[in-house]
Amino acid sequence: MQTRTDQVKGGGIRQFFRNSRSFVLGAGIGSGMTARAAERAGADFVLALNAGRFRAMGGSSPASILPIRNSNEFVAGFGRTEILPSTKLPVFFGACTFDPQLDIDRFLDHIIRWGFSGATNFPSVIHIDDYRRSLLEKSGLGYAREIELLVKAARRGLMTIAYTRTQSEARRMVEAGAEAICINFSLNRGGEDGSVPSISLSELAARTRAVARVAQSIDGNVICLLGGGPITKPDELLDICRETGIQGFIGGSSLDRVPLEMSVLEVTSGFKTIHLLREKVDLLERQLQLSGFRHGIIAQSSIMKRALETARRLAGNPNPVLVWGETGSGKGRIASLVHAFSDRKNTKAALFHCRPGPAINAVAALFGTESDENRRRQLSLLEAASDSALLLMHVDQLSRDGQERLADYLETGSFMPLNGVSIVRSNARIVATATVARGAGLESVLCPRLLAFFVGLDIEVPALPNRLEDLPQLIQHFTVEAKGDSNAQTMAIEKSAFLALADHHWPGNLRELRQIVNQLVALKDTHIVAEVLKPLLNAELPAKRTSAFSEREWIIEGLKRNRLHRGRTARSLGLSRKTLYNKIKKLRILE
Repeated sequence: MQTRTDQVKGGGIRQFFRNSRSFVLGAGIGSGMTARAAERAGADFVLALNAGRFRAMGGSSPASILPIRNSNEFVAGFGRTEILPSTKLPVFFGACTFDPQLDIDRFLDHIIRWGFSGATNFPSVIHIDDYRRSLLEKSGLGYAREIELLVKAARRGLMTIAYTRTQSEARRMVEAGAEAICINFSLNRGGEDGSVPSISLSELAARTRAVARVAQSIDGNVICLLGGGPITKPDELLDICRETGIQGFIGGSSLDRVPLEMSVLEVTSGFKTIHLLREKVDLLERQLQLSGFRHGIIAQSSIMKRALETARRLAGNPNPVLVWGETGSGKGRIASLVHAFSDRKNTKAALFHCRPGPAINAVAALFGTESDENRRRQLSLLEAASDSALLLMHVDQLSRDGQERLADYLETGSFMPLNGVSIVRSNARIVATATVARGAGLESVLCPRLLAFFVGLDIEVPALPNRLEDLPQLIQHFTVEAKGDSNAQTMAIEKSAFLALADHHWPGNLRELRQIVNQLVALKDTHIVAEVLKPLLNAELPAKRTSAFSEREWIIEGLKRNRLHRGRTARSLGLSRKTLYNKIKKLRILE
């Protein structure tokens, strides 16, 4: 039976591509196991590359250009013993020309005798920094030598694919007779450090288009492929193809390291004992800590990521922190996150809401009161939280006297209880929140002395209209919260409905979005269209608590209005069911 390799021998790379599908996929790999999997999945050809082997060994692609092994002997070893016996696909040999003692003609004879169908110039000087590349070029071991390798390989009947990075390199290769080029801009670092790509998808598309245009201006039949880069998912590749018109893709990390790491992590943790599962959870928590997701914070948008990065940075010192933004924007969660990131995270932070109630009650709770003939001494929250943090919610609603007292504490680390004569010291860290109307500034809600202590130590939480990229995940998060099921089905929201969400002013921010999702969940319809959504967006926001009501009275009033129906009460108050249940229990409303 004739193999695919036998069918393409002597036909050249263009004939091979004509016999293949309109879009071809190559796998730059380093093991026989990956070769078999790539063939079964429908790959068109395989490249035996030293970078693929380094990835299989737990290393990274940049190791391919380091002089840590004889690259050609290295590739010949695993290519001949593992890859060639494991696949019927054409196998390209990733040849290195950095060795001054390499006899190119003799080496190409070996490649043919071993059974490889083609050759490519990998590792290449295109991936080396300018200074070291200039040294190789001066020594006659630069890009011209790689061109010589591929020209001689083509004359011997081997298929060739030329790695290029710039327009000038593409021009040189095509002018030398290259029939196929692989446009490759960077080597993925791999592992956690490789999570941030060295080139964005938009930049990748623009540069690929420019290189391909130069190549095809010289030879209109030249085959342009894209190699690796930040592409890890098929939809990303589809977008690049539409913009650039490339005819194929050569995957490296995206075909072996990324899927392998994911599979090994999931399957191994599923079979191992509980203590290893706990280690996996700890690892995921460390990875998610910066994103804030495990604290109930969604951050896909760049503006929200910057807010989380600021929270992480400010958490690393004992200074006070002010979290401010519009009502319902999630300031409390960010404040909790600052404490969770700090070195006091193992202590329980004290939480105090400066509203509602008489102003004197808030001051007495924060700073305590001395005993008199009518009552015993009241311990202050600052004393109780001395070794931890005091999360001070709505500090803007603290009276002017209370704000001045708080400024005194931040300045001296001490305070005087009400009716007291002696100074009390505390080490409690203040993490405060303040509600600022859209378009206003902090100076509108805080006294100048107190505001001065938060200059450079504040975190602005963006309003929902400024972080619309987070909408899909926020909707899913609130859906899970409303249903109380982590496996809750995602609501299918049509494009028209999303446009309605994006156009909404969102005066209530996340609190309003939670209310909308709660109402959508109650409809028991997982397919949401604009006609269903718009009446909810145009409805009035739920009545907010007034200073005349305590939180307990506010909830009791809501229960009365809804005849003790907890689901309807939660929706009317803009709370999740779980939050309402917790408040009922905490405030002992139904006891």
